[in-house]
Amino acid sequence: MTTFSAPVTEPKPLPSNQSALAASFTDFLTVSIHQILFLRSVYPRATFLPVRAYNYPVRQSRHPKVCDYINDAAIAVGTEILKGTITAVSIIISSLRTNQPLERYAFDLSGFPRVPVGEINATFEERKDDPSSSSKLGVNVSERGSAPPQTIDLEAQFRACLARLASACARLTPLPRDDEFSFTVCIEVREDALPPAGTTKEEQTWIVAEPGKVHLRSCTAPYSVSKAKSADDPQQQHQHLPPPPPKVSNGRAKTVPVRRVEAGELRLELWVEEARQKFNEPVD
Repeated sequence: MTTFSAPVTEPKPLPSNQSALAASFTDFLTVSIHQILFLRSVYPRATFLPVRAYNYPVRQSRHPKVCDYINDAAIAVGTEILKGTITAVSIIISSLRTNQPLERYAFDLSGFPRVPVGEINATFEERKDDPSSSSKLGVNVSERGSAPPQTIDLEAQFRACLARLASACARLTPLPRDDEFSFTVCIEVREDALPPAGTTKEEQTWIVAEPGKVHLRSCTAPYSVSKAKSADDPQQQHQHLPPPPPKVSNGRAKTVPVRRVEAGELRLELWVEEARQKFNEPVD
């Protein structure tokens, strides 16, 4: 089990290439998932350790299987960022009793640059200066114009996101007290990208959502896929195969904005959605 970063005194530089951008975001995603699970009491709060990330107090699950799943999901998300296929990541909290989604934590990544796989280690400045590096994937770094001065503290941006996330969670309707919960990591891919799902069990990092059963279209992506869990995951101790992706209602009862981050080429937006069926569950 790994712990998060220790406090730092000097701001780190902004990601200079696509590989560094993917690593920065996946680190933040890992911290955010642990914090969401703690804030929403998906697992008992006593199973979380107090740690610090981005010089901000957060919590981290102590359960090895939960940590492994989150780390594997973050790595898989980073792979899709490098491939330029992803537009959004969602953390969906669902009822174990009904398999219905109750809350969705959405990270909109449609503002991320798209870089050919062979140039993920080339700096963004080099790609802007090289006319031969015009991307065939869509949004190119060179089309963004001049970058703002590099005075943005990315860790301060992430720290503010975590603070706003805690504030947003405090305003949400409590989850039902007489239920237990699970969570799923889902991604949305671009219209011109194939769903990243394998044909064999070993290749099934992601499971393609069945049409009509999962509706996560905030970023107008045609595919939603969820991260496969291992059979010995604590959420599936009595199941050999992963459960089907949760059904997500087309209607949304409530959306709570969290924060928008613009730090160089790393541009994302985070918000929380509460599903309509959440309010049909008893909370007393």
